[in-house]
Amino acid sequence: MNLEKTSLSHCPLCGDNNGCTNSSPNNNTAACWCMESKIPFSDDLLNQLTDAAKNKVCICKACAMGNKAQGTPSN
Repeated sequence: MNLEKTSLSHCPLCGDNNGCTNSSPNNNTAACWCMESKIPFSDDLLNQLTDAAKNKVCICKACAMGNKAQGTPSN
């Protein structure tokens, strides 16, 4: 996914809303779902990101949990 054509609120892997509260201008105090220690961010998952997206755009929970991968459409 081209980082220039996506926003901070969309997953760079699948394009769905990433649900990130850290990047939301409306909610600066809530902890994001990704801060849960049970959420896996494996090297394999992170290696799917372009260099432009790394540390800039959040992966969605479905991709992080392995429910979606490499642009697979959701049902």
